[in-house]
Amino acid sequence: MQRDKAYFFSQLFDKRLPQGNILLASKIFCPDFLINLCNPIKPALLRMLATTLVLAGMTPALHAHTNNSAKKEIVVLATSTIIADIASQLAGDYAKITSLVPRGQDPHNFDPGPSDLVKISNADLILLNGMQLETWLVSLIRRSGRQAAIDTVTRGIDPIYTGQYEASIDPHAWLDPVLGKTYVKNIAASLKEQLPGRAGEIEAKRSKLLKELEQVHLFTEERISSIPEEERILITSHDAFRYFGDRYQLRVESVFPTSADAEITIKDMAELNNLIRKTEVKAIFPESTINPRLVRQLASDNRITLGGKLYTDSLGEKDGEAGDYISLLYHNTSTIFDGLTGQRLEAKEPEQEVPLILTLVIVALLLGSFFIMWHQMDLGHGKKDN
Repeated sequence: MQRDKAYFFSQLFDKRLPQGNILLASKIFCPDFLINLCNPIKPALLRMLATTLVLAGMTPALHAHTNNSAKKEIVVLATSTIIADIASQLAGDYAKITSLVPRGQDPHNFDPGPSDLVKISNADLILLNGMQLETWLVSLIRRSGRQAAIDTVTRGIDPIYTGQYEASIDPHAWLDPVLGKTYVKNIAASLKEQLPGRAGEIEAKRSKLLKELEQVHLFTEERISSIPEEERILITSHDAFRYFGDRYQLRVESVFPTSADAEITIKDMAELNNLIRKTEVKAIFPESTINPRLVRQLASDNRITLGGKLYTDSLGEKDGEAGDYISLLYHNTSTIFDGLTGQRLEAKEPEQEVPLILTLVIVALLLGSFFIMWHQMDLGHGKKDN
């Protein structure tokens, strides 16, 4: 009997209730001794009645189980916060979307740990940038043993080769809002394959996001084109703005090559100093994920403005100036425009404040000195009176 009950429940909650299980249910939930006490009622009818009552009581559980199946999330793992944000805007509440690389960290030199292996093992879909950004990812996927669907979201984008060797690729295509549309289209296509029942909703969000990116493009085009051509020189921490520069006709230079891990020579620094002096560029820009020490040094040595912080490889704080992909693009454009047109003032160091304790000590000394002088004057007057 216990085995019959287990079988019944497994069949019931598997949403495949065989025809014979109605009789099985009646036997389980209406035993023979109860039937014998109810002679006026036919046993078969009593069993059917009992079964009906039991199934009616289980209807809410069945309904909840069916709904949970319909709402089952897929697990989407992105390799950067930017890709994760695009996927989140497209998938809404239909998928659990996380970024393997946390906010504020550089995906170029990310060092994955055991917990990241678990994330990959649990993923249904992995979204990666490609273009040599995640060189650490391939071995991680192999070690996880996961057979998740994998999509390289830069499909269809012509890579820009940089540096001394042809194999060196700039992976930062997302910084160009026009190429950002390709990211959106590719990610939407992958999500539709995983969530075919949500294809219409994903498509609507895709259209909305594409329109927003077009607005960013028009805004950026208008701002950058208003800068005199000879002043369109963008110097940043590392070589991340090739696609952006090609789109909006800026000359792009950097302190570091594509990755901040690369070595920088004395010759490289000398060439940058010469460029700054020759072109009289107004500002040089640090980046959120790279130590700004060398950029600060260049700005100080050449007495130029340290421009506002740019966001390249990661989103900023969730509620901050670059908390999502669209905000990041607007922020970068506005920051570059302000710096190159001289509208950004160099942030002044705060004036040194006298510590409160020192202030109290000085006041106490002054009061003490005043009291001593008053006391001595009082004694002097007393002697004269005598």
